[in-house]
Amino acid sequence: MEKEQKIYLFSYGTIQDELFYKNLLSPNVIRKPAILNGYAKCVDETNYFLLKKDIAHQVKGTVFEITKEELFMIDRWEMFPQYQRFQVNVITTDTNEIIEDVYVYTKLEYGKYYLATDDMVFSNSPNENEMNLKAFIELEKQNELFPLVDNAILYELNDDEMEKIKSLTHPYFALILDDKTNKNYLVEPYAVLAMKIKEKNYGLLISIGRKNNLNSIFYYRAFEDKIENVKITREFKPLYNFDISFLQDKTPLKYINLRRDLQSKEPKFGIYDNKAYEIILNDFDIDPFKRIDILVNALEDNLDK
Repeated sequence: MEKEQKIYLFSYGTIQDELFYKNLLSPNVIRKPAILNGYAKCVDETNYFLLKKDIAHQVKGTVFEITKEELFMIDRWEMFPQYQRFQVNVITTDTNEIIEDVYVYTKLEYGKYYLATDDMVFSNSPNENEMNLKAFIELEKQNELFPLVDNAILYELNDDEMEKIKSLTHPYFALILDDKTNKNYLVEPYAVLAMKIKEKNYGLLISIGRKNNLNSIFYYRAFEDKIENVKITREFKPLYNFDISFLQDKTPLKYINLRRDLQSKEPKFGIYDNKAYEIILNDFDIDPFKRIDILVNALEDNLDK
């Protein structure tokens, strides 16, 4: 049996909290105090941490040895791609060992940013930090048996709409689906990306690495009022200061999702009404951008169908 690859993660924030790693990482997780040289820990106007390159500074934190599954879970906690990960080298402070190719998360700063102190937390209220974390822990437990899913929704855009999306520096929002009749309420983090396919303008809504039992057929039926006796309202709520209300009244062109099925021996591709598509894979690539490429390529191949 092939031995699972070691994955290292450097945390300079909440993942170091006992509440996080004791509830969400393996009981015997290996963790060591470590330093990241050449970066400064900063905080911006959203009151969230980020890293900036700075040869005069170093960041204190903890390096964890984690599994691939735990990395996917941390992607959800960090709301990838709002926080994106890259690899660095860190030095353990107890053994002075250099650990290479360690994942670390950061975001693009919003507005002004400042150096963060060692004791600073990302919220002014410690209770808010704990409540957010407990809610995430509970959600992970509820969704434990659900498959891993990447979801995408494609819109055709005019030139003006294309330019508006291209100009976004922080294109992150919450998709809210509200079924008032049955009192069902769904909130999911998304990013909106502008792209050209065959000389036409498109906007792609993308949600990465969620754990749920929803597929592209559900979104197709929900967005286009095809669920019998149910009226679902949808809202795009930006997490930063921008306006994509022009998408509210548009009907998406295509819906597609990538689903992991550990029991599936071969990749599968399914089509529903020439509007909703699903790709099933035995496993997910650790690089989310490679998975986005799979979704985009599938859309390109099926746009004219």
